[in-house]
Amino acid sequence: MTRRDPLGRFYSAVPLLTLYFGLAALYAWQASRHPVPTIYSDEIELAQLSRSIAETGEAARRGDPYGVATLVAYFLAPAWWFGSAATGYAAAKLLLVLAMTATIFPAYALARLVVPRWYALAAATGATVVPALAYSPILVEEPLAYPLATTALWLIARVYVDPSWGRAGLAVLGCTAAFLTRTQLSILFPLFALGLVWLAWQSERARRWRSTWSGWDWVGLVTLLVGFAVGTSAVIGHLSKSWRDTTGYFRERILEHASWALGALAIGIGVLPVIAGVAALARPRHEPRDPKTRAFVVTSVGALAVFIAYAGIKGAYISVTFSTLVVERNLIYLCPILFASTALALARGVGRGWAIAGATLFTLYVVQEVPLRLDNYPYYEAHGLSMPHFLNREWGWPEGRIENAMLVVCFAALGVLIALRLLQRGSRAFTAVAASAAVAVFAWSLTTEVYAAEGERKHARQLESGLIVPHDWVDRLTGGGSVVVLGQQMGGDPNEIYLTEFFNESIEKMWSTDGTAPGPGAILTPDLAAADGTLTPNPETEYALTLNGVELQAPVVARVGRFVLYDVDRQPLKISAAVTGVYADGWMSDEAAYNRFDVSRDGPGFATVDLSRVGFCGGAPTSKATVRVGTIGIGPDNQPAIDQVTGVREEMLEDCTTIGFRMGVPRAPWRLEVTIDPTFVPHDVDVNHQDRRELGATITAGFRGFTPGG
Repeated sequence: MTRRDPLGRFYSAVPLLTLYFGLAALYAWQASRHPVPTIYSDEIELAQLSRSIAETGEAARRGDPYGVATLVAYFLAPAWWFGSAATGYAAAKLLLVLAMTATIFPAYALARLVVPRWYALAAATGATVVPALAYSPILVEEPLAYPLATTALWLIARVYVDPSWGRAGLAVLGCTAAFLTRTQLSILFPLFALGLVWLAWQSERARRWRSTWSGWDWVGLVTLLVGFAVGTSAVIGHLSKSWRDTTGYFRERILEHASWALGALAIGIGVLPVIAGVAALARPRHEPRDPKTRAFVVTSVGALAVFIAYAGIKGAYISVTFSTLVVERNLIYLCPILFASTALALARGVGRGWAIAGATLFTLYVVQEVPLRLDNYPYYEAHGLSMPHFLNREWGWPEGRIENAMLVVCFAALGVLIALRLLQRGSRAFTAVAASAAVAVFAWSLTTEVYAAEGERKHARQLESGLIVPHDWVDRLTGGGSVVVLGQQMGGDPNEIYLTEFFNESIEKMWSTDGTAPGPGAILTPDLAAADGTLTPNPETEYALTLNGVELQAPVVARVGRFVLYDVDRQPLKISAAVTGVYADGWMSDEAAYNRFDVSRDGPGFATVDLSRVGFCGGAPTSKATVRVGTIGIGPDNQPAIDQVTGVREEMLEDCTTIGFRMGVPRAPWRLEVTIDPTFVPHDVDVNHQDRRELGATITAGFRGFTPGG
């Protein structure tokens, strides 16, 4: 067989390259319309790590060494060499789009093991128009993990075709690269090992050896396997808390979450690739056995087993520790396998009858089990559910009709497989059915991807709408000088804080007066070093950016929105006044305080406190409000505390009312403390209210000087 000349190889690659650049152009356009990061704190952390690598060659978060970073951080590092944060962000999104779309190449190679060129091209296209491509403009691990996992699966299958040390080394290297990109992909190693064990078990030498076994030999084998499984589970449990807790205490949830994830995946890619892809792995008995088909089947079965098991365990663990989610995001790596297997069904037979029936029942079950989450759009963890979201939001279909429609799609997919099984392969009717089914699946899957990406775009636009323009306003005001952020109650709505930090590279540190500074990376609550408001340690920055009521004794550079920029000239921070215990929307819980350190320009006056429940009117209990005022001292936790009480007042705070306090203050730095008992939870008073915080009242506190003649 003669090798084709380089020009001939190029011409044969033109269709694949055309699809790659065409799809990359679509996803790059989607990325250009995605203005800001939305996944906190994952995107912020990855940006910090990759920026640090770009600047110093080492991974760090907010200046603190990180250790071993994901390969995505190194992959994105060059993007930040282009200039501003906005330019670097655009470059990073483009790099991720090009990487994730490149899945088309290993997906084609994987399918090419078992099907002719044009079928493999269709399979590769299917794997690259799935809803998961909506992740491509998001600074997370999936855009690079998806092509690397597909490459690893192809390299593993090549080892099974013709084992050699060279191929095995490449497969291990591929699995390692995928694992270093996303830790979930460590499951590629046991997948590889299990496949090797299975092939060895099915070898002719093993068959001859087993033919000599007695009944007790089989009992001994089963005993060894059970012991090995128990021991392996114990070792994994020692290394993984999620494995230990989930398999030990929440086993019943594993099947539920695995079925949810697979159901969302099936819906997102049009159902047919799941039914046909699973059924096609049971090859007809009359089909000649060849090493490539055997390798593909072993790889596919192993991938389905380990990825679905992982999704079930991960979903069950998250449901206990965080929230109940549909974790389809952990199954996207099966898409190249399913589309290649579907191509195998179309090219060489759809599989055995029992396999078709079993795959159909299995798919019907998972599609009907998955919660559609129609109230969560976009649903980041399961972009496959964007098709139900589309039917609900654009066509106005209720949940019941959508569930029935998914059943119809399942039976339609079964009808296609039955038709393909009955029709003569290669006939016009067969070709028409196969081509129509392929077009329908591609259209369905790409529509789901587009709608998922549109949801992510709308979410990003909504976050951007509350952001100060230009987004790099801090960098412009400081000229790139170093900045520490100092605020309080920063956890309630951190979006603006995250995005301000993201687009302003001059922000180096994130501090708070009450321990609410958002991660990732180093956060600090500075101690009070003196009653005049001096804080320790010294941040050693040129500027300080305060928010949510924190005021400094330093020259003001600018007031922008809720932020105040101060020139601190690398001196220790010295607070002028600060409110603690107050949410960003003005509500306090049971305790709040106002500290006034700088009294040098106050003159005679009094402290003012206004407490109100007008913001929630109807059903709140009557509470006792106590206000104490006195000189500031340093408490045992090195935070402000009242040293000597100079005044105490109590009032009853009733529903729908506002009360005010006016109290004399000492001529030294002073502190005012407010307590409210009891508090209330709005949701407990009114089940239609979404606020589940324990609230006391909205609070306004400060100092008012005596006016002449007043």
